[in-house]
Amino acid sequence: MANVYDVAKYVLKKLGSMSTMKLQKEVYYCQAWSLGWDGKPLFDEDFQAWANGPVCPELFSRHKGLFWITTETRSPSGSAS
Repeated sequence: MANVYDVAKYVLKKLGSMSTMKLQKEVYYCQAWSLGWDGKPLFDEDFQAWANGPVCPELFSRHKGLFWITTETRSPSGSAS
């Protein structure tokens, strides 16, 4: 099974660079489509309802402090997005 980071990397590869909040929403839609069409989650991580939309805390912490994400972006901790 993929994890949220794998899906985020795939989304960035297909759609190009975007804001961190847009990435959160795109990954959320991927999870929703998987649940709707296949009846099973694409990844195990959960989302929370935040003021500006759905957020996966694990993915948020990876990109915390960044506004724009690309496939080459490194998180503040030094790991790839």
